[in-house]
Amino acid sequence: MSTHVFTAQDASGRRCRIQVVREEAHAATSQAQPVPSSAYVLEDGSRVRRIDNDTFLVIGTGAYVTRVSD
Repeated sequence: MSTHVFTAQDASGRRCRIQVVREEAHAATSQAQPVPSSAYVLEDGSRVRRIDNDTFLVIGTGAYVTRVSD
């Protein structure tokens, strides 16, 4: 399992940190190699869904955040 953190910003200019948690899981017994999967969460634990490379949707509030430079 590996973790990566980056900064995102909402429309009002408020910044937050998004944590990417990558886990390897065996999708099927016929596959010899593990299949990586990623989960996205805010620093407060709220779930986030990735829309594209730079845009994310906060599941609980419906707010969109965009990745920005640290």
